Amino acid sequence: MEYKLKSQTDLVADTFPAGPGSDIESKLHYLLNALECMDKRTAIELERLEGSGAEDDLKDFVKQDILSRAQELRLPLQEAAEELRSLYRASFPGEGG
Repeated sequence: MEYKLKSQTDLVADTFPAGPGSDIESKLHYLLNALECMDKRTAIELERLEGSGAEDDLKDFVKQDILSRAQELRLPLQEAAEELRSLYRASFPGEGG
């Protein structure tokens, strides 16, 4: 599983659009925006679930499924963002990662 997640992280790092300014900074902003959108989408799904008329047991089951799926999709992006953040900080003279 760890190998798969690492491979996904490497694939994600190769799919960033080129942008003005620092390449690392552009990739980092892209990832952070993607993570923010994922979090908002997950929050909306959870709000819809809470507002539904479903039974509490079903809501709990679906909530766990939503959170599990979100975490599975989010983890490779989060790892890539952490790696890029370290590279970005290291690119400034006199600062460590």
